Amino acid sequence: MLLSRFNPAHWASTGLRHVVQPFLNAGYTYSGEDPVNILQFDRLNRSTQLPPIDYPEFNSIDTIDTNTTIRLGVRNRLQTRRDNQTFNWFELSTYFDAYVDRPEYAGMIDADQGSFSNIYNRLRFTPLPWAQLNIDSQLPVLDKGFTELNTNLGVMVSPDVRLDVGHRYINGNPFFLDSNYVNFGAYVRLGDNWAFSFRESYEFQDATLESQRYELHRDLSSWVASLGLTVRDNRGAESYGLLLTFTLKDLPNVRLPISVDPDLSGTGGDGKNR
Repeated sequence: MLLSRFNPAHWASTGLRHVVQPFLNAGYTYSGEDPVNILQFDRLNRSTQLPPIDYPEFNSIDTIDTNTTIRLGVRNRLQTRRDNQTFNWFELSTYFDAYVDRPEYAGMIDADQGSFSNIYNRLRFTPLPWAQLNIDSQLPVLDKGFTELNTNLGVMVSPDVRLDVGHRYINGNPFFLDSNYVNFGAYVRLGDNWAFSFRESYEFQDATLESQRYELHRDLSSWVASLGLTVRDNRGAESYGLLLTFTLKDLPNVRLPISVDPDLSGTGGDGKNR
């Protein structure tokens, strides 16, 4: 681990400390049963991301196969002081997998073939308390593969207005359609008790406005009630939905939904790797 210090001229920081952290994670698994012969109930779902190496993070039990994988990478952090606490001002993680014995995962053909995975980069940049930039990318540098770039930018324009813009680009993955996808939205306070939000997504690959969501929010002291409308273009037929959601303010991730939402159709909460 390497530490260095320097002082920035601006960007709402009180000094910067550079932390370099190389890391290595190796995993060996032996399976006496070919996963092809096992009913794939807890299976590994196809994803553009690398599956976890360690257990129990890798929870697709029926897909476990004999393999030896080495994950190599390095983390770079620029840390500063905000509100008398250490804060990660900038963070970049770069890593890849090297396969000594590549798992087959129940006969699934990987989109990223070869002895090495793509080179992955995860960037987190919070230059100011009201702005954050996230960039996740992977490139076929060491071996054959595909290209993916996901970008998200969130900006608090004022105490009452927040804007979010995201972009997804994927090319050359045989399991996922090539995509050039943009989503954007905003949350606007209309006073002490009312707010309005919207979110839209557009696919440039086939010039389709995929989804629209509009919601009106009412602060009920301990709860927030939201009434919304969704519109989704299913490439030939549009679907509409109504949302009524109650959110506990102290537990914002816990919701009581009463909804007919086309965006949620066909999804499940099995918690498996994706």
